[in-house]
Amino acid sequence: MQRDLRAEGLLVLTALIWGGTFAAIKWALIDISPMLLVGIRFLLAAFLAWPLLLRREVSADQVESMTDSQKTHSLFSRTTWLWGSLIGLGMLAGYAGQTIGLKYTTVARSGFITYSFALYVPFLQFLIIGKRPGVGNLLGLFVVILGLSFITDPQVGAIRAGDFSPLRVWRVAAELSRGGWNKGDLFTFGGAVGYAFYVVLLDRATRICHPGEVTLVQMFVCGILALALSPLVESPVLVVSWRLAGALFYLVVLGSIVALALMNWFQRRLSPLRAVLIYSLEPVFAAFIGWTMFGTGMSVRESIGAFFILSGILVSDLWDFIRRSHRT
Repeated sequence: MQRDLRAEGLLVLTALIWGGTFAAIKWALIDISPMLLVGIRFLLAAFLAWPLLLRREVSADQVESMTDSQKTHSLFSRTTWLWGSLIGLGMLAGYAGQTIGLKYTTVARSGFITYSFALYVPFLQFLIIGKRPGVGNLLGLFVVILGLSFITDPQVGAIRAGDFSPLRVWRVAAELSRGGWNKGDLFTFGGAVGYAFYVVLLDRATRICHPGEVTLVQMFVCGILALALSPLVESPVLVVSWRLAGALFYLVVLGSIVALALMNWFQRRLSPLRAVLIYSLEPVFAAFIGWTMFGTGMSVRESIGAFFILSGILVSDLWDFIRRSHRT
């Protein structure tokens, strides 16, 4: 596949926008409670994206690539609402975990822990649809877990040679089980697992339903459920301010609509491997923006953990890419 520098540049912009959403969420949380933010964010996104997602004018190539189910299911069909509601639950788990977590942890830690979701997807596919993960997925998961043990490690101080032993995973797990968890990291990890469920369900749904319609339903369901849960799981807070308005504009318009449009239009022009490499910049951008906005850098342990998380995800994808290359 010939390199498309324009597509690559716009996907880098997409990764930059998504990296900025972590700081935008933390900024917004000064004036609004987490679940209320999730609810308002996705209801606004659904309302603004409605005319774009429900455009039925498609090209002949698009019609040819759609399945019979996608052509016949309408917005208000039972199938679309069922899949959209299921995906909306996964979406709520993912974004609620991330948003609540950012109230208690740093932007950098949130970015890298959230990005680890990419390695959970193959294993959830096995649980849900029976698709077995490969050797590269298993190796990558081990490296990611090693990275998480560094980034969530409650210990401070100098790094020692023994810290790189695989047994450190059990030591850190034991310390965390005794109450050493940073509450924000725990919520963020739960959000990453929820987001992995969301990705697996979305992949299945878009093979059956019209992608725009199921996207609209999932945002609506996620937003409504978040607003309904807000008074039950938190003390709702809403302070109307320009700061909150700016953060919502970024999250809704740039983070939800513009970034998704760029991804949908330009990712198909690149190889999957190149797209994965570009998207790996997202937590890096998140860490940099968090440092510039809030002055929260990364410790040596956190930096090592971030390196291992990125390496694990890249190992998983590179392993499959190399295996397919040898077969051809």
